[in-house]
Amino acid sequence: MENVNESAPILKVEHVKKSFGDLHVLKDISFDLKAGEVLSIIGPSGSGKSTLLRCLTQLETVDGGLVQVDGKDMVVPGVSAKGPAVKYAPAKTLREIRLSTGLVFQNFNLFPHLTVLQNLCLAPVRVLGDERKDARAMGRFLLKRMGLEGKEKAYPCELSGGQQQRVSIARALAMNPKILFFDEPTSALDPELTGEVLKIIKKLAEDKMTMVIVTHEMAFARDVADKVIFMDGGVIVEQGTPDHVFRKSGNERLAQFLSRFSKA
Repeated sequence: MENVNESAPILKVEHVKKSFGDLHVLKDISFDLKAGEVLSIIGPSGSGKSTLLRCLTQLETVDGGLVQVDGKDMVVPGVSAKGPAVKYAPAKTLREIRLSTGLVFQNFNLFPHLTVLQNLCLAPVRVLGDERKDARAMGRFLLKRMGLEGKEKAYPCELSGGQQQRVSIARALAMNPKILFFDEPTSALDPELTGEVLKIIKKLAEDKMTMVIVTHEMAFARDVADKVIFMDGGVIVEQGTPDHVFRKSGNERLAQFLSRFSKA
């Protein structure tokens, strides 16, 4: 039986940098996360939060630093003829890492021409090679877990925004990821629909799903997370437990940001 170091982080990020031309979006990002933990990332718009998630899920490449996912090197520091660079893992390893992570987008990104159940079954069948009947059974199980039993044959346009986002979460879970990333999962929802999505994410946290959540919902970020990161200007200004970040930090920039959220 393989020995597993339970204290080792499932996600390790060291000195990650990312630029778009002369714009330095991520300047020196370092943190780690253990299996079963939830990390909330907060900060003003333009601070680099979504870019960080896109880098960690391979939708963008990084320019510097190290990223390890589930014990595998995704990218490590390297050198080139022009100086410091990065070296990405071979394609096979990158695919394994990609399959071990899931991303829930702001705007659902469901296939409009497919039913809810078809949306859930597509990737498990085509990417993982699951039997169609097994994928459909898992899809129905996940829809029931999301409170969407009976919506299997509905199309995305027939659902509310909150229901569509819950389908998006179920679709990500259908791939059995080890880490689930959320990029502002409630930003496209009306306030009255936000609660139903946050309730689902809280339940996932209770079930010890490892998650990284970019959010503007401060009370939610405080209540659901084991760790909180506050980003501004492409750097981590403060990080720690929710109690430290929201109550004890003393950082002036963080206090200024949180003052906008009186309910936090």
